[in-house]
Amino acid sequence: MNITPLSKTLLLTLLLAAGPALAAAPDIACRSNGSWDNACLRRLYQGAPGSWPKPQVDAGVAWQEMAPVPAVAPAASPRQAARVALGRALFFDPRLSAKGQVSCASCHQPEKSFTDGKPLAVGEDQLMGRRRTPPLFAAPFAAKLFWDGRVDSLEAQVLGPIANPVEMNHPIAAAVARVNGLEEHRSLIQAAFAAPALDQAQLAWALADFVRSLRPPATAFDRFLAGRRDALSDKELQGLHLFRTQARCMNCHNGPLLTDHGFHHIGLSYYGRRNQDLGRFEVTREKADLGAFRTPSLRGVAQAGPWMHNGVFPDLKGLLRMYGNAMGNPTAKAVAAGDPYAPPLSPLIRKLELNEADVEALAAFLQTL
Repeated sequence: MNITPLSKTLLLTLLLAAGPALAAAPDIACRSNGSWDNACLRRLYQGAPGSWPKPQVDAGVAWQEMAPVPAVAPAASPRQAARVALGRALFFDPRLSAKGQVSCASCHQPEKSFTDGKPLAVGEDQLMGRRRTPPLFAAPFAAKLFWDGRVDSLEAQVLGPIANPVEMNHPIAAAVARVNGLEEHRSLIQAAFAAPALDQAQLAWALADFVRSLRPPATAFDRFLAGRRDALSDKELQGLHLFRTQARCMNCHNGPLLTDHGFHHIGLSYYGRRNQDLGRFEVTREKADLGAFRTPSLRGVAQAGPWMHNGVFPDLKGLLRMYGNAMGNPTAKAVAAGDPYAPPLSPLIRKLELNEADVEALAAFLQTL
């Protein structure tokens, strides 16, 4: 269909006036024969996020609009501020591990969105875990933590890596005793807990309060959200629009942190193969959780590779191409054959009509986060 500039403007006006029923299909107005009308696209996104085209999400998906990440609340008391400072000091202190080789920050590096750039986490004595180091930006807001959601509080989460034999390999009681013996932390312990020494619960409290203080740095996308409509290039804006519409990303990646904090099987369980990992099912033993892993935040995603719980994708564009192919749906035959433990692919994962230019635009948008 040949759409003139005048008819494009009229159609855009009608789409915006029609509300949610038509707002999910603005490609009609802004893309023709594979070419974008960038002026048209910018008009769609000239207002606040609530006025943007509604995302293409499936019925029943409880999504949230894109928004700025909530700021850190000011410390409620000097003791809380001291807890955060103590937690920060301990987070970067390798003496929290048994041999003093690794700190929390060895795996959660700030410049890598609090990951480590490795396909699988590597702990003390170079022992390797089963999964990649997860980014931490969503941790202050998540009800379930770790890739499989096996704990429901930051206080429980922060102690796990300390005691894990392939991570910091330090029994908690021994770690607490070592911290209490470190002269440079005593003033912070006193300020945080009004005592010369801390216990296990207080160690967890301090580390958890530091993690609660973590926020992603401000980015081009944040400037765009704040009203700087020139903060995104034409290609990046195309990627934002694709993210919300044709690529269906907002079924799982929505809200301020661009995560639903949920668990989904997207086809990477390696069921029946050497590297099988059934994710949340290994915690709950509920078949609905077969192969499901926590949706990570996409804040800082470009710095957080390699991607997925097993670090299998070293390249963002390759990852996007695989999403476009529904991850190959590797368990489809086993599911069809009636294998009761074959993880069915999440219904949110579908083949997408994305061309290489679309992949380039999506990758460009992800770089802005």
